[in-house]
Amino acid sequence: MKSPNETDFEQLPSDLMLKINQLCDRYESELRQGDLPSINAYLDDVAVDYREVILKELIPLDVEHRCQQGETPESSEYLQQFPVLDQEWLSSVIGEARAVYPAASVDDSSEEGPHEFDDFSLEQFRIRVIEAGILSEHELTDVIENLGQDQQPESAAALAEILLKTGALTEYQSHALSSSEARPLLIGDYLILEPIGSGGMGTVYKAMHQRMKRIVALKVIRSDLEHVPDRLKRFEREVQTAARLSHPNIVTAYDAGEHQGVHYLICEYIDGESLTQLVRDSGPLDFPDAVNCVIQVAQGLEYAHGRGVIHRDIKPANILVDDQGDLRILDMGLARLQESDDILGSGSQTELTSSQFFMGTIDYMAPEQARNTKLADHRSDIYSLGCTLYFLLTAKPVYGGGTTVERILAHKEQPIPRLSEILPQVPVEFDNIFAKMLAKDPEERYQSATDLLADLNQFNEDMLQDQTFHLPVKEVNNAEPVQENWASAPTQIEPVPELRTMASATVSSAPQTRSAKKPGLLWIGVAGVALVLCAAVILNPFGRKDSPSETELAQQSPNASLVPPSGTDAKAAQNGYAQKWDLFVNQSVSLSSAGPELELTLIPPGQFMMGDGSGAEANHDVPAHPVKLTQPFYMGTTEITNEQFRQFVAETQYQTDAERSGGFGMTGGSWGRSGSYFWNQLGDLPVRDQAPAVNISWNDAVAFCDWLSKKTGDTYRLPTEAEWEYACRAGSKGRWFFGNQMDELENYAWFLNNSQGRVYPAKQKQPNPFGLYDLYGNEWEWCQDFYAENYYTQSPSEDPTGPEQGSERVRRGGGFQQGADQLNSYVRGHGAPNSPSRGAFRIVREVTAK
Repeated sequence: MKSPNETDFEQLPSDLMLKINQLCDRYESELRQGDLPSINAYLDDVAVDYREVILKELIPLDVEHRCQQGETPESSEYLQQFPVLDQEWLSSVIGEARAVYPAASVDDSSEEGPHEFDDFSLEQFRIRVIEAGILSEHELTDVIENLGQDQQPESAAALAEILLKTGALTEYQSHALSSSEARPLLIGDYLILEPIGSGGMGTVYKAMHQRMKRIVALKVIRSDLEHVPDRLKRFEREVQTAARLSHPNIVTAYDAGEHQGVHYLICEYIDGESLTQLVRDSGPLDFPDAVNCVIQVAQGLEYAHGRGVIHRDIKPANILVDDQGDLRILDMGLARLQESDDILGSGSQTELTSSQFFMGTIDYMAPEQARNTKLADHRSDIYSLGCTLYFLLTAKPVYGGGTTVERILAHKEQPIPRLSEILPQVPVEFDNIFAKMLAKDPEERYQSATDLLADLNQFNEDMLQDQTFHLPVKEVNNAEPVQENWASAPTQIEPVPELRTMASATVSSAPQTRSAKKPGLLWIGVAGVALVLCAAVILNPFGRKDSPSETELAQQSPNASLVPPSGTDAKAAQNGYAQKWDLFVNQSVSLSSAGPELELTLIPPGQFMMGDGSGAEANHDVPAHPVKLTQPFYMGTTEITNEQFRQFVAETQYQTDAERSGGFGMTGGSWGRSGSYFWNQLGDLPVRDQAPAVNISWNDAVAFCDWLSKKTGDTYRLPTEAEWEYACRAGSKGRWFFGNQMDELENYAWFLNNSQGRVYPAKQKQPNPFGLYDLYGNEWEWCQDFYAENYYTQSPSEDPTGPEQGSERVRRGGGFQQGADQLNSYVRGHGAPNSPSRGAFRIVREVTAK
């Protein structure tokens, strides 16, 4: 489709492209909020020459949204409003959306039946199955004859159901055969099984070679691009580029061809998921795993760059993790061959960016590439890889911004984040590597993937040999605090002299392994690491250093000088305390020889103001009162996950209170109580390994702690209410540990505004300064204490443990169904100890004296 001035979107000047992108961003934002905005309203202020161009960008968004909602959009609806549209293009857009969301074209009413099968007789459907190459006539006859007399199909729908159950037919094929809409089923020698993705150049299908029975990924160029010479040249270049690359970290190209005017590329099919999906499902990766991912991708880029190929769109969505945990780079079709070497041997290098193709993805695009795509080179790929690393560690892009322009400017102008200040697990030494990957000026960036790999491998070698990092942090001001009024004093943490960070520790923290091991996401040199770990387990099965003796702890002065209230200083005090008493900041405890691990974070002793200092909240949150905790303790870095709780149940055959009396789950989008709902069965919601175990009563949580204590020989328990609030505040006296700006809460918590009524895997949000995740939201957390509304009026000021008796127990932190006013550092919840409602928990391990 062309506009009157012979201009389509990808041939527009960059500034106009950015304006159209902003418009599309606003349109998508309205769609995400549940609205269906008027396309006409977006055309009011647009010059006539460019309305067709914008329609081409907005209509696919509109169609996809409607299909996701179960609607069946028709070409006629759009043509009535916009008769200038190309009907063939429009049909293709609708067809592709229906292929990706096949349920959208199925009417749920029983009157019409599924897939419009009433339009086909049994014989007609049988012929279509054979002609499509799904089954031969002999194979189809065998399937039918092997059925019992009472199972013989009497309609096309019945035959389709039989073939679906036997695995001879996929849902996509069934829909394609039963619909009058044109959907590909056979392209060349490849039988289409199902769509697996789509992009700017076309749709990707899972397919099978009919004779070799090999499963492949088949990429088809969009039908509306087939008659555009520049697009076909680009697609042909993609084929030739991909065919020249053979590397363990790059998806292999097998074949290419043209079938009845359809141009396609055949690549190996990777049975896995993208890094984007991995992080969305399981939360951010631990630092060692993320670095290992970067190393694998850098190895693939080193190979490609050495052959003159630049990817130009490195991002998590273009990197697959296969079933062995190995990473593979997708979509080398956005590559550009360097003009210095015509590796095709054609003698006439064609510049792919001559028409100003806007390649790449804004959140991962280097500043020079956003300014002019012709300026992108191998160093732009390195920048994008740095942005990918940030996403793996935080589940967020490096720079935010509401519009495309704001995000582009952020990459150009905003300072490079210091990872060690954002994530406690990242050593300070790594900041220089990350900063060099994201240097604004390409000349200051790594000049090759080889140079980057050299630094990464050296960093790995140093870290694996030492197993402990000594990271310099700024010294704590040891002057006596000037405030004498407890009501205005901030949270304060016991200081130690000569603060030097011990790093996020060793047997666990240096390679701080995820609770759920992902195959292949392991350190290079894993054999050597295994030997070190085996020795450590034999000598000290839980990686515990000697703790301070009771005498030493008692000698700590209650009048010791106190650190300032900032989160940075809370982290420094944490690291300093670990250094002084020879403790690990972080530890990982194996729950079984090959099972999940429990991550623990050291919380140093200190004093703080507990409760709501404003007095404006509920009575049971006041009065604010001084509390001193005299003992250090380890707290679960996250809530206990489904994977960890499953290990407990497997070893003990424990039955939760919810299994005995009913718990809570979701059906049809609404939560309700049922005898069939419990921690491992949530109705319509998937039970994800790394999500917190819910439907957990206080009794269940205590049983888990008792099991773990007996298993390890250490003392595990629920945190006291004071310990929970102190650890949560991490040096803050405000409503939240990050301050008092409510609009920042979405960065730290899943709650009413963003949860969509469900729980999420741990570590998808940012941690507090101590390195604890998901303290606010996701699900309420049980504490050890009995609950009493007026307890704060009589609470001891030192190591309070709650009332001596009561009928309910305390909960803290709020959950996914609570508003922001119920998610802060001091709001108290409570419930019966046998109730699974709003039930999750994190544990505390006591620091044992020598």
